[in-house]
Amino acid sequence: MLPPVTGAGAPRSYQVVSIPLPDELAHSGRVEIVIVPRGDFTILGLPSRTLDAGSGQKRVGVTIGIPANALAGKIVAAEVRFFSPGSSLKYNVPIEIDVSLVRKIVLRRAQAPLNAQAGSDVILPFDIANTGNAVEKVSTVLTLPTGWSTREIHQTLLAIAPAEIVHRRARLKVPALSSTGSSFVHVDLLAGKDTLASETVTIEVFNSSSIGRQSGPLITSAYSHALDENGRANQLVTFTATGALYDSVRVDARVSQGSALGGAASNAFAHLASYQSSASVVLSAPSGQLSLGNTGTSFSELTGLYPYGQGALLNLRHPEWNVLTFGALSMAPVGSTERKPMLGLRAEHQLGVAQLSTSISHLADAGQSPRKLDAVGIGAAVPAPLRSTFKAEIAERRFQGGDGLGWSSALVRMTAEGNEEVRVTHAPGGSDAYARATNELVLNTSERLSSRASFSASAWRTGDATSVFSGLKSNGFSLRPQYAVFCGTTVALEARSYLFDATSRPTISGNAGAFGSREQQLGISVSTYLRQYYMNSTAYLGNVTRTVTPVGQSTISDRTPRNYWTTNAGWSGVGGVLEVQMRIEQTRDRAGFVNQQSLFGIHGEQVVLPWLGGVRGEGELQRVNGFGDEKSAIMRAGLAIPILSGFALRIDAERNSIFRSLSGRVPWILGVRVEHALTVPMLRTPGTSGYVYEDLNGNQRRDTGEPAVPGAIVRRGGETAVADESGKYRVAGDTRQPVSIDEASLPDGWSANGSSRGDLGVSLATSAEVELVVAPRSGISDVKVDLSKAHVIARDSAGREWGAVMTGPTTATFQSLPVGTYKLEFDLSELTEPLVPRAPIPQLIVTGKDSKSITITLDPRPIRMWNGSGNGGHTQKNDQQAGTTPDKSGS
Repeated sequence: MLPPVTGAGAPRSYQVVSIPLPDELAHSGRVEIVIVPRGDFTILGLPSRTLDAGSGQKRVGVTIGIPANALAGKIVAAEVRFFSPGSSLKYNVPIEIDVSLVRKIVLRRAQAPLNAQAGSDVILPFDIANTGNAVEKVSTVLTLPTGWSTREIHQTLLAIAPAEIVHRRARLKVPALSSTGSSFVHVDLLAGKDTLASETVTIEVFNSSSIGRQSGPLITSAYSHALDENGRANQLVTFTATGALYDSVRVDARVSQGSALGGAASNAFAHLASYQSSASVVLSAPSGQLSLGNTGTSFSELTGLYPYGQGALLNLRHPEWNVLTFGALSMAPVGSTERKPMLGLRAEHQLGVAQLSTSISHLADAGQSPRKLDAVGIGAAVPAPLRSTFKAEIAERRFQGGDGLGWSSALVRMTAEGNEEVRVTHAPGGSDAYARATNELVLNTSERLSSRASFSASAWRTGDATSVFSGLKSNGFSLRPQYAVFCGTTVALEARSYLFDATSRPTISGNAGAFGSREQQLGISVSTYLRQYYMNSTAYLGNVTRTVTPVGQSTISDRTPRNYWTTNAGWSGVGGVLEVQMRIEQTRDRAGFVNQQSLFGIHGEQVVLPWLGGVRGEGELQRVNGFGDEKSAIMRAGLAIPILSGFALRIDAERNSIFRSLSGRVPWILGVRVEHALTVPMLRTPGTSGYVYEDLNGNQRRDTGEPAVPGAIVRRGGETAVADESGKYRVAGDTRQPVSIDEASLPDGWSANGSSRGDLGVSLATSAEVELVVAPRSGISDVKVDLSKAHVIARDSAGREWGAVMTGPTTATFQSLPVGTYKLEFDLSELTEPLVPRAPIPQLIVTGKDSKSITITLDPRPIRMWNGSGNGGHTQKNDQQAGTTPDKSGS
């Protein structure tokens, strides 16, 4: 056996290999050659050949066909055998083909629709086929919707041989509060860093509120205990209820009992997700909202912004009108029990293209600088040029120490590519009378310039006066162009300026003090993400000018630079969040010394700890080097441990140098929370129920024997439900909206019969043809008419229309008609010859099994013929009225 001769090529190709004559046979006269292929390799040409070595032929060419299933790497494709007649010398030369690597992984998802219920698991099946020519080691990466998780904690590599198909199943956890409708799971198959295949799978999520009474409000009760920096015990009991009561009515209620003595305890409770709150209940539905307890709202720019107190708020919504009512007592100031009543009403009505509004309010609060407002206003919003809206309002405002007429106008334009706003407001009384300021000018714009570039800008100027300050002025602007360098990475520049001045009211001596600041900055920011990894970095250069005018003294001004750089980067996914942080800030004091403050840290939130089976951890490490010698640090760790039957335990420990005991030491602040969560049934069986069935006779009714359509997806607004094995469904949502079938969930050829609020029929659609025949006139040659512009319409019992397409000179075809009986209508106005369909017109009956065809005769209009006698007599003829008695009327 001689050394092999090597060639290279790809599967499904031919390669020519030159084989040298063995030296031992170079002086032989005639050499016989036999080429023997191996495996599925083929040889083009004769397998047996003769070489005349005496005439100088020293090589033989062999054309080898590489099969499609050839594996990557070196393979012996054939063997060339040399021998000389009459001699015992025989030599074999192997031919090796280095088959090129072909990497091809096919990901096949399940063809059947995938449905999942919120709060439960769903199985995602898929097949992985290796159609390449080498063993592939692949890993599966799932990109899940927010809040979803996979039950498989440890991912293993799959070794898939060529032509092998591996069946895989992924078990996914759908969160209880997942939105209903279509959710998308992206599946990637990776070999190292190379993505070999990708597929996006659609999963229809329905809430158990759509099919039963098991998903009512989630009631969570918790007891929290924390020690403050001085070792004092703090306790807090909280109770919350969130979720659907029935149909589209949701509840959000919360109350707490207990207190936190100091900032350390409050901080510990916040880490445990326990918050102090007064009793409040919010009931919301598509048609309105009712809020009881701590509540607040806004009426308008002139009749009151952001009043807040304890009471009730009712907002009723309708497509043509909206009513908002508010009644409450103001919050008591610290150290006092004084409270003031607050009342308000706002009504809006759509009148044509204009929206009219009116509001009335009586607002007041207590304290050292109490606010007060009594106002009545009217307003309107009308369409303006360039797809914008013009808004205007006037109001009579009465406030502490005066009154006046306020006015406000705004021009707003909002499109898919950007939005602009210009607003001017004059509100006498200013912020002491529930307004942002006495005078305000605001300009905002945000525009998408291209698929990559965008631009935003804002500018404002305000002027105000309060019981404490005789003048409050501010103005500023910001400009921000942004460009997407490539997918996931954007770069933005920003320039901004801010000015604020405040002047106190004069003292008894007639003097007044003042202070103010002006800040200017220029910066750049970069943001990028790749799958679940992200990074944001921002750097600014600027300066701050501060002014102080003590009472009766001259103004002191100080201008210092202020530069800073912040960066945060991390990983975010269903398994939690891990992030590193950095911030460096520089400034300079009056002596010219540069002071620097830096912050470095790392923190994690809701990180799954796989070795602890469902336990999630939180933690934080932070180091702050302040200006001068000031230093501080934070160390924190916490666990969230699910127990059984809805019980869970949270533990948190923190050492924060901000919180010090009376002795000056920095203690560990410990906190514990024990909670129980329970989902209770709804107060009333929700939604609309019915059956999805095959309407075999097209009568729009569910008759005996008509089969169910299990697995059909029905929708109402944003709610989704799936029909069970008997075809029954129950879907939540606004009961005023109809329920419809998602036809993508039906087998090919089937279509829904329309929307309803009960049983939903589907029909197997089929084609139907209408043959149009033009009748001849009696005694006249056949009528030649181009029927290509004829319009044939089929109308069902519900009044819905289907249009036919002219597929031939005289054939009108309905491509897809559901089962049913149709009335035919004709529009022949565009024909060159006046024609009318002959009565009676037959009905078109579609059974859904076979194509139907009927013939319709079109008659020419009657022709009037005069006999020339001058008396107006004439004879009219056509194919139906031949021999009719002449008309003597002379018409």
